[in-house]
Amino acid sequence: MKAIVNTKLIMVDGIIWDGALTYENGRIVQVGKRSEVNIPEGCEIIDAKGLYTAPGLIDIHNHGGGGDGLFYEDPVGCCEFFIKHGQTTVLPTFYMNMSPEKMREGAQRVREHMHTGVGRVMAGLYMEGPFMRNSGSFAYEMRFWAGKIPEDVYKPLIDDLSDIVKVWCIDPQREGIDDICAYAKQVNPNVVISLGHSGALAEECRRMEKYGLKLQTHHSNAGKAPGRCQGSHGAGVDEYTLYNPDMFAELICDITGIHVVPDMVKMVVRIKGVEKMILITDHMQSDQNYPNNEADGIWYGEDLNYDSNGYLAGSHLTLDNAVRNMMTHTGYGLCHAIRMATYNPAKLLGMEYEIGSLAPGLKANLIIMDDAVNIKTVILEGDTMVEN
Repeated sequence: MKAIVNTKLIMVDGIIWDGALTYENGRIVQVGKRSEVNIPEGCEIIDAKGLYTAPGLIDIHNHGGGGDGLFYEDPVGCCEFFIKHGQTTVLPTFYMNMSPEKMREGAQRVREHMHTGVGRVMAGLYMEGPFMRNSGSFAYEMRFWAGKIPEDVYKPLIDDLSDIVKVWCIDPQREGIDDICAYAKQVNPNVVISLGHSGALAEECRRMEKYGLKLQTHHSNAGKAPGRCQGSHGAGVDEYTLYNPDMFAELICDITGIHVVPDMVKMVVRIKGVEKMILITDHMQSDQNYPNNEADGIWYGEDLNYDSNGYLAGSHLTLDNAVRNMMTHTGYGLCHAIRMATYNPAKLLGMEYEIGSLAPGLKANLIIMDDAVNIKTVILEGDTMVEN
């Protein structure tokens, strides 16, 4: 057994200032005030030196990078990069620009590594395609998914990936999407349906509720609905997500507020509440061969990524930085921001009894950090993976 002492514990709804935590065989055993936690004789002691202990960060939307490629190419290299930033759970994300063959090949690479070593960071796939609209970043590479997707294409793909997919992103306007969603839920009733890139109206989003819709892919970066007349604003995926109390909203919170400006971040958190916010990175491998498009209103930032046309395409964020940026832009505290990157995504995925908080019986996925979310120690299922 091991014990973390001299630490402040970040709980789901509060902080234990003089805390202690014990874990054994990859699971948390006790959590609480130091005076209430029984530390057996001979237990290995980890002195946190007054730093915070929090659940490992959970990034549900991450394409990869930092290694030799994206998750579908180099899953182990990506895991090694992101775990250094406290991310003990990641959903490798496949995008619309991948062919069916690439999706299958990438899924097999993830399967081969997700149960051993650092690969345990991977908890399944987030499919940001192929069932969204085929436009946006890397649009020139989406030729595989033009037009209506035939049944003999989408059914085998869903079948082949059903054991590993946690989230399917969809566009309510896509032709045949009802049949696709119905089949995805038939094959895996627990899979999450998310509103992806779309210009759908709110009423079209409501139609998808029967498929268990409960997530919006990167709020404020998913598309806008047209207004009904000149000068009016339509109600689309963003507005539907804001007023529906059952919907979780993802947010890419970069340092300069380019994906989502700070005033918008404040508004979204105020409306949804900290309980329905999920911080993501949408991390992509760097592409340096883009033209300068600032004249077109395309802003650049140090933690952002761009496609080869110079258009915004994900980020170079890590989740520790996203948590820090949330506090910077909104004034919300450490406990709130950590919840958006731990308990909330675990709750969305139905994994809150395995990961996402400090509670007896949960996996010992832990980070020790300072109040600026600088990661000092990372523990994955009881194994110390990072020590700074």
